[in-house]
Amino acid sequence: MTVAARARDTGGRGRRKARKKKGAGPRTGLVVALGLLAALVVGAGSYALGEHNPAPVPAAARDGRDIALPAVREDGTPIPGKDRFLNPGGGAKYFGIAAPHVPWRPSVLRKVTKDAGGVAPNMAEYFVKWTQEFDPSAVQAAHDQRALPVLSWEPWAGKDHGTEQPEYRLRTIVDGDHDPYIEKFAAAVAKDRWPVAIRMAHEMNGRWYPWAQAWNGNRPGEYTAAWRHIRKIFDRAGADNVIWIWSPNILRGAADVPLESLYPGDEYVDWIGLSAYGSTETDAADVMEPTLDTIREFTAKPLLITETGARPGQVKVSFTDTFFPWLAGRDDVVGFIWFQYTREEGGGTDWTFTSGPQAQAAFKKGVKTLPLVEMPEPPKEE
Repeated sequence: MTVAARARDTGGRGRRKARKKKGAGPRTGLVVALGLLAALVVGAGSYALGEHNPAPVPAAARDGRDIALPAVREDGTPIPGKDRFLNPGGGAKYFGIAAPHVPWRPSVLRKVTKDAGGVAPNMAEYFVKWTQEFDPSAVQAAHDQRALPVLSWEPWAGKDHGTEQPEYRLRTIVDGDHDPYIEKFAAAVAKDRWPVAIRMAHEMNGRWYPWAQAWNGNRPGEYTAAWRHIRKIFDRAGADNVIWIWSPNILRGAADVPLESLYPGDEYVDWIGLSAYGSTETDAADVMEPTLDTIREFTAKPLLITETGARPGQVKVSFTDTFFPWLAGRDDVVGFIWFQYTREEGGGTDWTFTSGPQAQAAFKKGVKTLPLVEMPEPPKEE
């Protein structure tokens, strides 16, 4: 979610991952004021984050060529294919975390596990701008921690450059202006072989990112054209290890753009994502269901809550109390990613489940009721 997203009271979470979330764009007058207010209301989600995961990439590894992994691990066992993760079945769920330094620092997920009463996350989300190369060490670090990496891939230079960035208009993607970067990224992902979920150009139904159809001079039809263009480049590169996530913001706070008009088609998407934060709602279903109902009118693809959390206080306690029963009752929802960022860490507000003892107790109680997806064992160390 983005700061703007949060602001928009979008999914309800004030997010915009430390990387970019909707912070208000460089607008003026009333537009600027309203945008900033929205961001504050919604929260600071992913957009607020801006540069939340600034891990350096070794020079030799920037294009994936010198660090590419073989189709088998060093211990001789095969690298699992993406089908191993796509359809959990049996009601099993993903418990994901987006937090500072995830997935690079194992200590972060260890602390989350402790705070969650001993339940370990099996999914790790992080953010990458289009000024950054693919980093195989992030994917490897996630799998080493028995977590599926979710890479939120953002076509912009970061929130410090504002939300209107003409060089990242959707038409520039469709016209091939960014093909050298995309092709290099795709080749590195393909060579790495390890499964990675790519959440590309999320919250496209808002007004806080340059790739949003209702923003930055973009026009109807360009978002789906850009998505298909990128997907075809990855297919040509042989990147069959990617789980593709199409991830809008919930309808609340978003632009008045029909979601179906932004959907590239089932043949281009593996999972549906959703940014959904609790703002004033005391029942998680009230946050999720209106948008889910709309999405189910045009696709039956499995859905992952790719950003969630709630504002501090009783709202968070009530949201968390109702979230896990809601999730358990939705066979079409494969899991969730909690936006574990505080205001100080760039979240815009404190979305963490550890913001207070009651919220943490509700989270620990709820997450323990979920059967989690069993992840492959990490490679054995010599």
